[in-house]
Amino acid sequence: MSDHAREVWESRINRITNAWLEIEWRSILAGVRSCCLTTVTPEGFVAQAGEWTKQGLSALPLQIQGLSQYSYSATSTLAEPGKPFGFRIVIGTPKNVSNFKKAFDASNDREIGRLLGFPTCCLEFFQQVWVEQGLVDTTWPMAVNTGSHSETTKLLAVKGSPYANILWRWMGIRAVPHLPCSFDCQQTVELGKNLVEVGIAVGYDTEIDWLLEILNWSVEWSVLHGIAEIRTPILKVSTCTDATPIKYIVRREGKTSPLEGAKGLNFPYSTPSKPLLTQSKGYQQGLKNPIKTQSQYPEWYTSDNGFNSRFAMENAHKPIVELAANTLADCGGNVLDLGCGNGVLLKKICEANSEAIPFGIEIDSSRVKHTPLLLPEFADNFICGDMFEDDSLWSDSRRYKLAILMPGRLIEAGSERSAKLKEQLKKHCDNLLVYAYGEWLTRYESLTGLAHKAGILLLASEADAKASLAQIA
Repeated sequence: MSDHAREVWESRINRITNAWLEIEWRSILAGVRSCCLTTVTPEGFVAQAGEWTKQGLSALPLQIQGLSQYSYSATSTLAEPGKPFGFRIVIGTPKNVSNFKKAFDASNDREIGRLLGFPTCCLEFFQQVWVEQGLVDTTWPMAVNTGSHSETTKLLAVKGSPYANILWRWMGIRAVPHLPCSFDCQQTVELGKNLVEVGIAVGYDTEIDWLLEILNWSVEWSVLHGIAEIRTPILKVSTCTDATPIKYIVRREGKTSPLEGAKGLNFPYSTPSKPLLTQSKGYQQGLKNPIKTQSQYPEWYTSDNGFNSRFAMENAHKPIVELAANTLADCGGNVLDLGCGNGVLLKKICEANSEAIPFGIEIDSSRVKHTPLLLPEFADNFICGDMFEDDSLWSDSRRYKLAILMPGRLIEAGSERSAKLKEQLKKHCDNLLVYAYGEWLTRYESLTGLAHKAGILLLASEADAKASLAQIA
């Protein structure tokens, strides 16, 4: 790395790798995955454990390892007396951590991968390449699997999304935590996008911008006699890998090149054919005098519903909307949301089923006042009131095809007030959909546990379900 490149990018890479460590466990809270696996020093473990516990997460050490000079290593480094070491730990809810430990002790790679949120296709690829073939570097098989590649002898030129580019993993630069099955694996791309959204949601906008910029640069991986060399525009890394008698090369051509990168005629180096637009006088003046635009989503769009970001809200609403759409099928009908916030959940259900007619009740007037902005044609169907006391929802012969309720509200209200609402639900509703996320799931370990406490019986639900059809017990 040149002095200029080091001055600019060394601190940025460090910030990206530090951000990634937090994004890993924050992705659990966002519902992107059940567990994450990471390495932390004893000091780091002590410093972070309190925050993990505060968020309802557990952290369990699985191994003691020596610390590698790289952020990623294909094989673990043995801990040696007197040398720095770290804990290989799994983070997740207590139940998921327990399940992970069982899978880890049983060497159940598929279950481990499932809990870590890895795509199924990539788990099968890992089983074949890493476990059965015994390779410790999956780069070449990954390139061979890529649909958009061209091969010349033992040189593969690949294309694909930056989210599936893991050729920078030795430097701690990656958008996904696993080894993808190809450079164009769509499930990997989706996971990468979700993790990037988590990073943005927790304030790592700048680090994410740098991450995606780097992953869009050209990079070359080559291997010969057990030594892999990764060449990038700003640095070169050598590491141990699988032994080969001849040289194999994988090249991923990028779309951009850093100003601080090395110049040359050979891949992956390049010289810009013309000055970058961002260096122009007009562009710089534009930065000083930006056009003020209004955000597509005002702050209340998410805060009315108790969320800090649109991504977190949409991720939490997704299983509810999918189940509601499946329940309504093609027939539609009246849909009642008990505690509707500003109605955005009902809006999504109506978008999924045009025959759905939304109704809602919300005790907070500052939230329900926004429903006419989201569902203007159904503005009269929303009430500001107490779901346990307001009888206007049930005053006529109207029936609801589907009622939506978070069971925790019944627990908060107490048995006497809840009993009245339960009776109305039995009389007026064909189907009951219950859901939960965040602290409620953590407190009762699962939706099943929460529903049971509230006196509700789930009709069918997976252990980690966030939404389910139910009936009053």
